[in-house]
Amino acid sequence: MAASMSNAKLWVTGAAGGLGSALGSVLAARGIAACTSTRELDIADEARVAAFLAEHRPTHLFNCAAFTAVDQAERDEAAAHRTNAIGPAVLARACAAAGVFAVHVSTDYVFDGEKRAPYLEDDAPAPRSAYGRTKLEGERAFLNILGARGLVVRASWLFSATGKSFPRTILRLLAEKDELSVVDDQHGRPTWAPDLAAALVDLAAQQCSGLFHFANAGATTWFELASAVRD
Repeated sequence: MAASMSNAKLWVTGAAGGLGSALGSVLAARGIAACTSTRELDIADEARVAAFLAEHRPTHLFNCAAFTAVDQAERDEAAAHRTNAIGPAVLARACAAAGVFAVHVSTDYVFDGEKRAPYLEDDAPAPRSAYGRTKLEGERAFLNILGARGLVVRASWLFSATGKSFPRTILRLLAEKDELSVVDDQHGRPTWAPDLAAALVDLAAQQCSGLFHFANAGATTWFELASAVRD
């Protein structure tokens, strides 16, 4: 880690999830102000966020809190909007006022999936789901409010050893069912949460701002990934 973060006090939100847990592990030997789960602190609650910042005075925020249940978001977009759009805006305003450098994690679901090549940062978003729409609103608010003190990193098909992820869901379903149906017409790059966590820390240490994409090498389909998990 760069020297610029040697005396940093770090705050990780969404710390109970797969990425939050991985980030907490990466930062275990650093000066962490706190790791808070979504149950411990609602990032859309302006009063609680302001009180937390005043008490702990972190220098850097890593926002891993998100409503990631894609199908559930279609049924309850208001709940997804609160965590994915309102929450990042609340965090950004509080961090801007306190001079905190802030990192927010977004998703490739902000795109429509029609492009037959990897998406670039300057490609026009066109979300097709409530999840994608709310994440796009959140990342735009984050960057608009924080400017050069804000960083948004879009991830692709994130999975980890803990929390909810596609491979862990497939393992659970294989234990419950004899046969599974998985789509094979969607392509993406599965990304290991600890790799993304390390990249987030490196980017923050360099004071990188703006919008970045991060994914592990190699593309596959949901069907191919499920087959690999099964085998």
